[in-house]
Amino acid sequence: MSAQDVTFTVPLTLAVRLGCLSNSALSASDAGALSKEVGHPVSYYEGRLGYDPTFLATPVSLPSLTEEQRRNASTMVDAQPGSDPTVLPYTHFSLVMNRARQLAYYTAVNIDGSQLVELHRGKDRWFLDPRIAESEQIGKELYERNALDRGHLVRRLDPVWGSDFVLADTDTFHFTNCSPQHERFNQGKDLWQGLENYIYSRSQVLDRKITVFTGPVFGELDPLYKGVRLPLAFWKIIAYCRADGSLATAGYVLEQGGLIQDMLSRDAGFAPGTYRVPIAQINERTGLDFGHLVCHEPPLSSDGIERGMDRVLIRDDYSNIII
Repeated sequence: MSAQDVTFTVPLTLAVRLGCLSNSALSASDAGALSKEVGHPVSYYEGRLGYDPTFLATPVSLPSLTEEQRRNASTMVDAQPGSDPTVLPYTHFSLVMNRARQLAYYTAVNIDGSQLVELHRGKDRWFLDPRIAESEQIGKELYERNALDRGHLVRRLDPVWGSDFVLADTDTFHFTNCSPQHERFNQGKDLWQGLENYIYSRSQVLDRKITVFTGPVFGELDPLYKGVRLPLAFWKIIAYCRADGSLATAGYVLEQGGLIQDMLSRDAGFAPGTYRVPIAQINERTGLDFGHLVCHEPPLSSDGIERGMDRVLIRDDYSNIII
C-alpha cells in the first residue's frame, strides 16, 4: 500500500503517514475509521485484484453458477473490460452476490500463512459496497436488537497479509462479506469460529498457502425475519497443496438451524454442528459447481490438514446422520 497522509483534528493537528506505521502498533479501526464512517466511492476499489486462481501450485478456479444463479447475481458497475461483472474483487478475496437474497452466493479467499499479520481489531464499522445496488445488500438494520451477529464469510484476518494488509482488513467489513449468524453459532468454539480459527492456525503454523471458499446454504423454507430469509446452514471448502505439490480439498457444512429456530420460537430442523461432507453434497445443496475439486478430496478421517476438524459425520438425505 502506498503511503498517504490523513489529518486528525483533536484540537491538535497530527499528520499520520500510514505507510510508516509499524504492523504491531496499527489498529484496524484506526486505519479505516474515516472511510468507514462516510463510505467509499467507487474509485476507492480501483486496483483491487481479488481472488487469485493461480495462488496455489495447482490452479483453483472459482465455482460455476447455474444459468438461473447467474441471472440472479448482482452486476458490478464499471467492471474492467474482459472481467466477470458478477465477481466483486477485494484485497486477496472475491465474492458473488445473490441479489434476491442480498447475501453472497460464495466468497473465495487466498491465505498466505507465511505473511499473516495479527492486526488488532478495533471498533467494527461496516459499510455497503457502492459497486452494486444498495437494494441488493443487507444493511445494519437486520442485526439490531436480536441475537444475530454480522458473521464474516471471509474471516477478518484471513486476507490480512502482505504489504496491503490494512486494506485487506478494511475490505472484510463490507456487508457483502457478512451473513446473519446466531451469536452462539458465530462465536462457537466447535462451530463457525472454531473451524475458522483451525484453518487460520494451520496456515500460520505451517506457513502454508490455503484457499477457502465459503457461503450460506439457501433454502426455500428458510425462515423470514425482518424481511430477510435467514440461512440455516453454511458451508466451507478448503484447498491446499501437499508437500509433493498435489492438490487436497475438503468440504464442511455447518448447521445453525436449531439456534435460529429457537430464536424465532419454531421447531428446529437440525441441531447446531460442524460436519465434514463430500464436496458433491455441497454442490447439491448450493447449486454451485465445485466439480473440479471433487477428485482431490482425501478420504474422510485422512491425515490431511482437515483432520483436526473432521467429525466424520455425513448427511445422506439431510434428515439422517451417518456416523
